[in-house]
Amino acid sequence: MITFRPLTDNDAGLLLIWMSSPHVEPFWSEDGSTPEDEVEQALDLIWSDEGAPYIIELNRRPIGYIQSYLCGADQPEGTQGIDLFIGDVSLTGEGLGSQILRQFGDDLLAKGATRLVIDPASSNDRAISAFRKAGFDIDETRDGITLMSRSPKLSA
Repeated sequence: MITFRPLTDNDAGLLLIWMSSPHVEPFWSEDGSTPEDEVEQALDLIWSDEGAPYIIELNRRPIGYIQSYLCGADQPEGTQGIDLFIGDVSLTGEGLGSQILRQFGDDLLAKGATRLVIDPASSNDRAISAFRKAGFDIDETRDGITLMSRSPKLSA
């Protein structure tokens, strides 16, 4: 069973291990940031109104990280961004990424988000495939980033 537990300061060491991993770091670190910088940014979200950080658990075992955040004025009102990774490399390629993103996204939409966006590196084919399976569509690709979105399904 997949659950999302709020990130705490006690998770810093685990986050650093994951964010330093070869399957995470190339896609997570931005603009020359280090894994330490990224951990600090994640921990800063704990006390922020701008986002919400969580540890992803599978059967109560930590396996990854996910965060949501309010998007800026360049997106429609109510749009929330999502970032995630599976930190346990032995669980990559098992279909968990799409399952995690669908569940987390369903929760955000049920709580009132009007649109969800995610922006994987264009070179990260596995993530893009997982995100499409989770109901996200490709909006555009530019500057090495693929912008994807998901909106609530309207019923007739």
